[in-house]
Amino acid sequence: MNQLIPLVQSDESRLRIQLWVAFFGWTLLVLFLLLWAMSNEYAEMLELARREAIDNFNKDQAFRVWATTHGGVYVPVTERTQPSPLLRHIPERDLVTPSGRQLTLLNPAYMLRQMMEDYAELYGVKGRITSTKTLNPENAPDEWERAALESFERGEKEQFELTDINGEPYLRLIRPMETKAGCLKCHHNQGYQVGDIRGGVGISVPMKHYFSSAAEQKREIKAGLGLIWFAGVSAIWFYGRRSRQRFRERKDYEDQIWQQANFDSLTGLSNRNLFLDRLGRALAFARRQHSILALLFIDLDRFKYVNDALGHATGDQLLQEAARRLRLCVREMDTVSRLGGDEFTVILPIISEGQAVARVATSILTELSRPFDLGGQETHVSASIGITLYPQDGSDTGMLLQNADTAMYQAKAEGRNTYRFFTWEMNKVAEGRVSLGAALRNALRGNEFQLHYQPIVDIADGQIVGAEALIRWGSPEQGRVGPDQFIPVAEESGLIVPIGDWVLQQAALDLKLWDRAGLKMELLSVNVSTVQFQFEGFLEKMLDLMKHQPHLSSRLFLEITESVFLDEHREPGTRLGVLRKQGIGISIDDFGTGYSSLSYLKRFPVDKIKIDKSFIRDVTTDPEDAALCEAIIAMAHHLGLKVVAEGVETKAQWRFLHESGCDYAQGYYIGRPMAAATFTDFLVKHTDVPATG
Repeated sequence: MNQLIPLVQSDESRLRIQLWVAFFGWTLLVLFLLLWAMSNEYAEMLELARREAIDNFNKDQAFRVWATTHGGVYVPVTERTQPSPLLRHIPERDLVTPSGRQLTLLNPAYMLRQMMEDYAELYGVKGRITSTKTLNPENAPDEWERAALESFERGEKEQFELTDINGEPYLRLIRPMETKAGCLKCHHNQGYQVGDIRGGVGISVPMKHYFSSAAEQKREIKAGLGLIWFAGVSAIWFYGRRSRQRFRERKDYEDQIWQQANFDSLTGLSNRNLFLDRLGRALAFARRQHSILALLFIDLDRFKYVNDALGHATGDQLLQEAARRLRLCVREMDTVSRLGGDEFTVILPIISEGQAVARVATSILTELSRPFDLGGQETHVSASIGITLYPQDGSDTGMLLQNADTAMYQAKAEGRNTYRFFTWEMNKVAEGRVSLGAALRNALRGNEFQLHYQPIVDIADGQIVGAEALIRWGSPEQGRVGPDQFIPVAEESGLIVPIGDWVLQQAALDLKLWDRAGLKMELLSVNVSTVQFQFEGFLEKMLDLMKHQPHLSSRLFLEITESVFLDEHREPGTRLGVLRKQGIGISIDDFGTGYSSLSYLKRFPVDKIKIDKSFIRDVTTDPEDAALCEAIIAMAHHLGLKVVAEGVETKAQWRFLHESGCDYAQGYYIGRPMAAATFTDFLVKHTDVPATG
């Protein structure tokens, strides 16, 4: 149930995020459509006004061409049409008809100005001509017109703006006015020639009715899109409500099934099924972290007597109270289980030493030896405890459980109400670890370490893209010592820090040599211990390494395990963020065997995950492993992460990974870990492997 609840909560959180994303996405889409429609309406309004201005301009030009072609128009002299002093240089400006009627010449500019004044009174559309060299001072350009006239000199054909005229909005448009042959009659003294731009004709169209029409259109658009937005939000709300109801129904059902399948109905403790699962997970974690795990097998002394003498109901009460007291003796991270009858187990992961286990066992004995008040009757029992430790007493769940049971019976045989370890060879083991630690110091001083490289291949095209650097130790006294033997000792003694520094420096040097030889690799993976990662000066060392080894940028990947994330007061996310800014990639090693891998991917900056070889081993024969691998690959790609499969040993495994879309692979099928010189030959001879297996 403790695992299913987070899954359901995760689904609900995911739904909540999806609903908010849908809400904001829908709202943003409608807002975008609204802004787009408003912008289009505004642009359309301006274009309509502009077209009206152009139509009026074209009329002006037609009248102006006609008048210019005919040399102007003679009209009777009236109060409004007096002889123009600006045309006094034209000999035939004034004429008298045979009947004695006095006529005067109106040039096109003066004639059209009067027409524009009449047109403005009738329709509100204003017009005028302007020029930088005017006959009539009234036609002198303002600042905006002057800028437009200058733009015409540069070849532009039109300028327009929105402005206020006498407090009313107008669209103001001006186009160039070209000198025609007939224009020279009035303007030859100004130096114009046919084809010259001698000014511009401006048209001002009132915008009030356009704004009113556009405002009405905008109100209709807002109302329509508002209804559409409300309909979409309603659909999102109904979908979220129905989905939450389904989640609640599924949660209730899963809680019931999980409770029945994994918990003891009497005590509420995990049952044998969940115990074996937790122990397997704890073992996998301890194996990756090279840490000690303790298993306590607890049997209540005299329980059969209480159960037979006082009845099964009283016996059940005793078991319930014993379970409660056991919980009080352990940490939140520990697992207390009831296997059946009066047998209990306690899993203690991440134990520093055997003495810590002894303290927990002593606490349990003290709690269980206190009197039990069972329905008003005081009852006394005790317990016998057997203890096994990983890795000393076994490497799998069956062996550890069997050895713990044997140690428990030894405790009973030695008088009950006590605990016994499965073996008393702890001192010898400790002495061996001290000896190994001393040998490690000598190895570091004597350059006894060597790096081997295992190729990493791009599954899509079979190209070798990089390698993982693996440390090897050939001791003159102890022979070849496996990493699983000396790495835990190095971590306990702190030697892992200088050893890790040596690995990074040597790997950087080897990569540089391959670069010089023209053997380019995209990535180089180096394992970093949790102890090394949490070391105070680790970040400074990495920054210095990247500064002096710039060829590592975007190619160096640090492989870390989930234990890096457990100690959050050291701010692992901040450290990882600094490393990534320096061009260092982050890869989670042995992915899929920990407790909180998914939350780590969400909370911390990660580039790649490596599927543990335990899943790859049976991927072609075990449907569950196959489904799990496919799920990991799909999930990683959805999060934008690359996936490396380690432990690929067969053609069938390769083909499966290729079909599943896995990015990279490494394993014996491609190549075993090999010394740098051998790996160089490998790079030269094996430029690729079959992309489809």
